Amino acid sequence: MRLILRFILVVFILIIVGVTALLFMPGDRIAKFAEDQFEAATGRQMDITGDVRTSIYPLLGVRTGPVTIANADWAGDEPMLRAEGLSIGVNLMALFRGDVKIKKVEVIAPQILLEVAKDGRANWEMAPAGAAATAQSGAASGGGAVPAFTLGRGLVQGGKLTYINHASGEKTVLSDLDIDLRLPDFTGQGDISLSMRMHGQPISLDTTVAHFGKFINGGVSALETSIKTGGSSIAFNGKAGISPFAADGKVDADLADMAALFGVMGMEAPDLPKGMGRTARLSGDVTYTAQGTAHLRNGSIRLDHNLLTGAVDVFIAGKERPFVKGQFKADALDFSVLAASVDNETGAAVETAAGWPKDVIDVSALSTVDADVGLVANAIDLGTVKLGPSSVAVKLDRSRAVFELHKVQAYQGVVSGQFVMNGRGGLSVGGDLKVAHMAMQPLLKDLADYERLIAVGDLRVKFLGVGNTMDAIMRSLSGDGSFTLGQGEILGLDLVGMLRNLDTSYQGKGQKTVFNSISATFTMKDGVLYNDDLAFVAPLARADGSGEVGIGTQTLNYRITPVALAAADGTGGISVPVLITGTWANPKFRPDLKGLIDQNLAEEKAALEAKIAAEKAALQERLDAERAAAEQRAKDAIGVEAQDGESIEDAAKRKLEEEAKRGLLNLLGNN
Repeated sequence: MRLILRFILVVFILIIVGVTALLFMPGDRIAKFAEDQFEAATGRQMDITGDVRTSIYPLLGVRTGPVTIANADWAGDEPMLRAEGLSIGVNLMALFRGDVKIKKVEVIAPQILLEVAKDGRANWEMAPAGAAATAQSGAASGGGAVPAFTLGRGLVQGGKLTYINHASGEKTVLSDLDIDLRLPDFTGQGDISLSMRMHGQPISLDTTVAHFGKFINGGVSALETSIKTGGSSIAFNGKAGISPFAADGKVDADLADMAALFGVMGMEAPDLPKGMGRTARLSGDVTYTAQGTAHLRNGSIRLDHNLLTGAVDVFIAGKERPFVKGQFKADALDFSVLAASVDNETGAAVETAAGWPKDVIDVSALSTVDADVGLVANAIDLGTVKLGPSSVAVKLDRSRAVFELHKVQAYQGVVSGQFVMNGRGGLSVGGDLKVAHMAMQPLLKDLADYERLIAVGDLRVKFLGVGNTMDAIMRSLSGDGSFTLGQGEILGLDLVGMLRNLDTSYQGKGQKTVFNSISATFTMKDGVLYNDDLAFVAPLARADGSGEVGIGTQTLNYRITPVALAAADGTGGISVPVLITGTWANPKFRPDLKGLIDQNLAEEKAALEAKIAAEKAALQERLDAERAAAEQRAKDAIGVEAQDGESIEDAAKRKLEEEAKRGLLNLLGNN
């Protein structure tokens, strides 16, 4: 806005150079004189074509035909300004007194082209012909001091302004540009009204500057301004300067029309859930520094019906993306529409289809800013889950958001840990969360309208999921975890009666099952949770469980083996394995008869195997005894004793050999 204001003012002043002489010249000489004076003052060529007419009544003035002002040498052939005509009027009586009071300056349908070169030079930086002017001096001064003047009314009608920054590639086009400037005293108050279209969206601006001359020449002045687009408005009351731009004051922004606001930036308004900023209201003390930083103190931010207070710092200069640092406080925050079963528009419960949503999750907003924001709230309603006093922090760096749960109280317990949403090259989510001493009955009441489990539990889970839809993320989940429930009760469930009746739907009126503990560990891979050590321990019953839970497919394939009325040493009792299959929405429970048969057969098989082993051992013992007796009888019959390691056969053979040897010796007379 300051570029528009400064450029138009400079054009106004340059055009009326030598206005007194112009008013008494013929039209062609007026045009030539104006062209020469403009080029002498700026170093730029001005061309006035068509008729130049003067008037005396009601104002002494001049009106030109089409006008063009040349661009800078480095900026190309397109003129910096092209207008259908100029009109200037002065106060005739003041002129007789030697005082030039401009009553009206009008620029008709101007086409304005403002450009910044890659080296920082700007095409609106002008210097007299032959004068040395550098880009740096021009940039610092904004093109030189504006001489004092008064202006009853300065008008720009039906204009178009195009701004091109060749260094950054930025291009902005403002169309339907109308400006109305009133300045009765150059050193006093100036009023500016401006309307235009940006990306097709209408914008209006009204500004009052307390000390106009000081402000336009780079000083600081008290200033009030309001900007409106659609149903949104921003009001500022404080002080500001334009060279360099800086401001300090109070701001009140009513952002009721997000579509219009984002339309100005050439963007579509995000489809935010109610409570997250479909409409917003911001107020507080704002400071914008010459270094490109913005600061909000004593801030009040209302997002729909949610109110936050705190402070924010925004750093822009030298940053690839704006960096936002803030700390907020809130009493109670209502984000209940975040629940999957609640309609974003009405807040009413809706039927949910089976399976996870397959809509692509848009995380492009993560790349717009970097942030380090903290929030402390007394209560947070997430729809299906309600949180108590909570302290959380969000760090956003290059599309990766890390949510730190420092201490979140919920259902008499505490949640802590970290949750990560990474939008770099696709979407992935992960976390490492811990839940301590959480009351299960109120939690399950809110989550699943289930009130029969009374216990306090601990949970630990570490997970990672990848995908651009919720369905893909759930089908890719991996990780591990554990949970433990302390002593508690299951209301309306008589586990012993269920086993006695072999009926998994048996509840028992007024009954309950008291347990000492429930615990399990689990792993996750490719969206499937695996568990093989579920342990349910109760005074009159115990149960073991193992199986799979399809998180991605929302299916169950789980087996629980309860045992009731076991002996003190843990043996015996009634046991009926139960299979849980089907979907989460429609689980099926049935006794595992095959497992029961296999279990009973296993007991009989074990007993039979033990009997066979015992009989085999007894038979082997008898065989060993009979063999020993037979060997002894053989020894006695042949009269020989077997030596160590020698069998009875070997001993008999040895004796025969000895007898034969002695007989042969006797025959030969060798006795």
